[in-house]
Amino acid sequence: MTQDDRRTVVIRRRMAAPVAQVFAAHALADHIRRWFGPVDYPVTQCLYDFRIGGRWRMVMTGPDGQDGPPFGGTFLEIMPGHRIVYTNAFEGGDTGEMNLQHADQMVFTTIFEETAPGETTVTVSILFASAAMKEEYLGVGMEAGIASSHDQWEEVARALSA
Repeated sequence: MTQDDRRTVVIRRRMAAPVAQVFAAHALADHIRRWFGPVDYPVTQCLYDFRIGGRWRMVMTGPDGQDGPPFGGTFLEIMPGHRIVYTNAFEGGDTGEMNLQHADQMVFTTIFEETAPGETTVTVSILFASAAMKEEYLGVGMEAGIASSHDQWEEVARALSA
């Protein structure tokens, strides 16, 4: 993970799967619900209209069995096999028991690059509404949550070839 400026975090991850499979694992609700979020917080509700202008919405359930706050956004750009841009925010700014002070919209830009045969580098850039929001989200474990999510994403992508 790197921090490009006061409002942006960039996460790069090499995955042992071809670009087409890594992208496909991000394109369907059935795949997304298997990897999105930390390992102990499964996606239990998922609406996923994967098209430009399409909306997406998810709820994750914690280890205690309680649903977290709903979150989602809109797909702004989709270039199959290359790039996905979407917004993400908690609904109505409600962060529930997370007690976050900053629940504004973020913009995620995901770039897919074949770096070797059967290997993909995924670069996720997250633009926060403010530097304070970025620091707050990093402070509650966003980096570890994304790392866990990306571990699962790679597993799902690799399974698509099986």
